[in-house]
Amino acid sequence: MVSPATFHVVTTELVVGTFALAGLCFALKLLSSFNILPNSKFDEAFDSIAHGALLFGLLSLPFAILSGINSAGVDESGFVSALLVNKLWLSFAGLGLAIGVLISRWKVGTDIWNEAKSSIIQSSFGMAACGAILLTASAGGKFTRGESLLDILHLPYDLVLLMPIWLSVILLISGLANFAIAIRANSSQ
Repeated sequence: MVSPATFHVVTTELVVGTFALAGLCFALKLLSSFNILPNSKFDEAFDSIAHGALLFGLLSLPFAILSGINSAGVDESGFVSALLVNKLWLSFAGLGLAIGVLISRWKVGTDIWNEAKSSIIQSSFGMAACGAILLTASAGGKFTRGESLLDILHLPYDLVLLMPIWLSVILLISGLANFAIAIRANSSQ
């Protein structure tokens, strides 16, 4: 049987690779939609690969999260490291952003790239989801090996970013309002 630590390494590599590919394709699609990349024959491929890789990474992400929790750092009292809390927080942020990007693409279709504003929003959130996952992987490297590719940025992995309850309530209300607006706009079409 495969140990949780080995399974975590495999699933993490799947997640990181697919999210990195998705982030690159979102950036290329954004450049292409603003005609910065002159050859538009790859437009459809950039869109398909970005969203397909994001979906595959999203499907792999729960396995990476659960195997990571199982493999180290958690006992009966909870997380023993601020770095592990940050990893969990970043991975859930990436998960939420990726779900939002995929739902937007599913609901709107390829028309999401027709306007500059929606192209920027779709690409930005897609790249933000990928960035959150890559930061999670960087924190994992710091936790297991004591080093990371992002060490040159001197990120504060030992601090846990906690929000006050009032800010959490405001974010929840704004998210629900955004969801209601999207549903109303979709039903009026």
